[in-house]
Amino acid sequence: MKKRIFCLLAAALLLLAAVSACAKQGGGKPADVEKIADEIIRSVKFSDQMSALEKKTAVKLYGLDEADVAKAKVYESTGATAEEVAAFEAKDEAAAKRIRAAAAERVEDQKAAFADYQPREMTKLKTPLLVQDGKYVLLVVADDISAARKVAGQYLTV
Repeated sequence: MKKRIFCLLAAALLLLAAVSACAKQGGGKPADVEKIADEIIRSVKFSDQMSALEKKTAVKLYGLDEADVAKAKVYESTGATAEEVAAFEAKDEAAAKRIRAAAAERVEDQKAAFADYQPREMTKLKTPLLVQDGKYVLLVVADDISAARKVAGQYLTV
């Protein structure tokens, strides 16, 4: 009888572990960067029109090595604001670290560009959402990143 109860308990714990592991896609599990970026575009209120970039253009904009980038979905504003959404899937975690560093550098470059041009954009640039989760990197520059954080949290560890 004790053996049967132990087996049932063990099975229940395994099932619980499996269900909780499937709850989030971060931590090295596959995530769809296009879906994440598109959902953020739909969920976050942007003050400027956002346009999707081709992968090749996004790689160049961020100064990345194309071999580091498996997939990318990047939206940028018209240039009147610093608003931006960039989601990358790197070939591996080492490449993701390089992409994250490039995204941080992009934010610093934007700070320099907008400091005198549009000083009110500095608030967005001081508090971007910049996350690396395994081989995934996400950057969101917006007035209110809470909605972006909520969306990202469904797929990545934020």
